[in-house]
Amino acid sequence: MPSKSFSVLYATSESLPYIRIQSLGDISFSFAMAIREQGIDIRLAMPRYGIISERKNQIHYIKRLIDIPIPIGKQSYPASIKSSSMNSPRTKVQAYITTNEKYFSSHKGVYRDARTLELFPDNDERFLYFSRSVAETCHLLEWTPDIVHYVDGETSLVPAYFKLMYPGKFEKTKFVLTIHNFEEQLTSGKNFFEKTGLPKKYKEFFYHKNQFNSLKAGIHFADAIVMTNDVFSEAIKSDPALTNGLFEFLEGKQVQIIKNGIDNFGWEPKKDKQILFKLDEDFDEFKYNNKVALFNEFEADFDPTLPIVSMIIDVNEYEAIDYFIQNAPELLKTDKFMIFALARVETRYTNTLKLLSKKYKKSLKVKFTTDMTLMHQLFAGSDFYFSLDNHDLTNYNAICAAKYGTIPVINDYFADKKILQPYDENADEGFTIFFQKDIVKELNPIFDKIVKIFEDKDTLMTLAERGYSQNFSWEKSAKEYKQLYTKLLKGK
Repeated sequence: MPSKSFSVLYATSESLPYIRIQSLGDISFSFAMAIREQGIDIRLAMPRYGIISERKNQIHYIKRLIDIPIPIGKQSYPASIKSSSMNSPRTKVQAYITTNEKYFSSHKGVYRDARTLELFPDNDERFLYFSRSVAETCHLLEWTPDIVHYVDGETSLVPAYFKLMYPGKFEKTKFVLTIHNFEEQLTSGKNFFEKTGLPKKYKEFFYHKNQFNSLKAGIHFADAIVMTNDVFSEAIKSDPALTNGLFEFLEGKQVQIIKNGIDNFGWEPKKDKQILFKLDEDFDEFKYNNKVALFNEFEADFDPTLPIVSMIIDVNEYEAIDYFIQNAPELLKTDKFMIFALARVETRYTNTLKLLSKKYKKSLKVKFTTDMTLMHQLFAGSDFYFSLDNHDLTNYNAICAAKYGTIPVINDYFADKKILQPYDENADEGFTIFFQKDIVKELNPIFDKIVKIFEDKDTLMTLAERGYSQNFSWEKSAKEYKQLYTKLLKGK
């Protein structure tokens, strides 16, 4: 049972089972469950976007939290904070869901329009609104969490509202920020501060390079900062430009590296309910059957002699998408492999990928979705997972793929090689194939290596076994978070 004397509120922009746009949706869910299993009373807060079904997810009203006025500038918009339960086979976590028509229900998407994939122009106001609603929720419930934990730029205004709007009430609460990357800092114009309703004397803490910068504020008001990739953490020390200049604000802060884990129940091929054939003693049969299912799903002619390569192409990966499209014709004409890709890309890329898939149908099939069930089936039915882009959230996909005996083939830029251990043919160790994208003039050499490994069945099996036998769980990291929380509450 969770300890009544120790509580955490975790604010995130997305989480399963409600929504999953990026790997963050996976991470938020599995993190909350892992912390709960440490005996901590953790509750999660997130918005209810227009694409989330209240009926399916059993989201219901909390009487005390209906039509709360949330000011944005000179206007006020009512929020109703609703409740839901997040469940795993071993535990459950309560979720507080912020609902509002203007900022969330009317938006058919999370960060981008689900149809056009264009960023919503009011994201700055939307997540400002959510951040204030989180503080109001705790205030009205008269619940004072010991720790408020928030993630990346979208929720980085959360601590400001606790500390500046209710300084006496939450003075003992400690605030922890997890930063996965510095790409999305949620910036806005120089007059945006007026919409926050916060005291003007604190205005300087919200601005960077003459712009309102949510992540900078999140860093300033944090009592501790967690980064999830030690390679990237070291890189920003020598190249502060990687943080868009925010590195200087990390100095003097308590910064700790705690790696993300994965959901041992959700990403477990022996029990996975989202794949058609589960893993038992016969790995070859597991792969073969899921390959057949994958070919059927993508309406392709089954060919067991080809290596199956999975790709997940995300809308944020502009450079990687351009690079793939540029190199694809030379690569795909070889007909030596089959690529099955899930793509969530802007309209300008959709037609190009469709044309490539039509012209090289023996080598490439694309579905324009990031459906979670299909993602599980993709990893279960492929031999290799290939990704040009690489940051901590794309590393997460590689880890999930490895659990299904699918060999990661990824860019080594900021890769966490302690987790995704490099394959060394001479030392006979590791399971991940790395390449340096900045020195690769074409993709063919990478895929030649894929074909070579696939044809060497002993090596293929060895790498697959090494991958799926790894322990990628949250167990170690959850204990490290508990230690961090405890240390903060003791004033250390």
